[in-house]
Amino acid sequence: MNILVLGAGTFGTAIANELSVNTANNVVLFSRNQSKVDEINSCNTNKSCFPNKHLTKLLSATADKNEITKADIIFIALPSTTIIETLATLKSNFKKEVLLVNLSKGLFVGGVTIVDSIREALNTDNVITLKGPSFAIELIEHADTLLTLGYTTQQQYELINKIVKNTSLHIDCTTDIRGVELLSVLKNIYALVLGVVDAKYNSPNTRFMILTKAFSETRILLRSLGGADDTLFLACGFGDLCMTSLNDLSRNRTLGLLIGKGFFSADYKSNAVILEGLNAIEMFHDLVVDKDINDKLPLFNKVHSFFANNEIELEFKFNELVD
Repeated sequence: MNILVLGAGTFGTAIANELSVNTANNVVLFSRNQSKVDEINSCNTNKSCFPNKHLTKLLSATADKNEITKADIIFIALPSTTIIETLATLKSNFKKEVLLVNLSKGLFVGGVTIVDSIREALNTDNVITLKGPSFAIELIEHADTLLTLGYTTQQQYELINKIVKNTSLHIDCTTDIRGVELLSVLKNIYALVLGVVDAKYNSPNTRFMILTKAFSETRILLRSLGGADDTLFLACGFGDLCMTSLNDLSRNRTLGLLIGKGFFSADYKSNAVILEGLNAIEMFHDLVVDKDINDKLPLFNKVHSFFANNEIELEFKFNELVD
């Protein structure tokens, strides 16, 4: 199977490297950075992403657009802000029936998912999503990893199931593509909340009280925005929410820890992580127009108020969280 991964950043490199473990896969990592391509091909390293790691010798890289024409499956590991523009410029190089797999996380204006945007921009329905609790630094070490596949046809499912065999990648699945995409953004908001709580209280009792409430609010938001409840119990939901909220490799949890310790700078626009999170919070706030639903989101509303009003501290009144 000819597989191409668009984007030689940390996650794109890690996914490409792991898929290469299956010798039935012919995996090519695409990058516009010729020096990075040369490094991968000559040294089996990508030091800008993994300074002390070697990639499998079965993985090759290219900057040649003509290589895209050979791909049966294309994994998209690009920043959400550049995906549509990049795909539009490469569209003429795609096979007619190529399967596009979105690895990137984010939402566009109005709550439009990346998958829906790709479908519209490229006029194709052959687009799926793959998300879950997966740090690239773990994946590059071949740690067993469960991801959720959001798909529409049996053929799509069978293709992905085939190429992950004999690798450390495992999948659970759903046809709720929108839910998978929504959860990949929602979990970051609550990871920030858990970071604040752990910094302020350092109490397992309090931590898991808030995690329970975060899980409940995520379900409410997921349902209200068109996702399915069951998706929350897959790797992209429960798994990713817990990993992102409780592991210090998570950027959003780390941001929460900094806020909780009082190191947060009011100049949030100078910080890409803060700005990304703020945009998501504002978007979800604008999408939830039902007051009855909004009243059930005390954690979310507190975080939104903190950023909107530029308050000095993010404080939670625990008695207001319990019905």
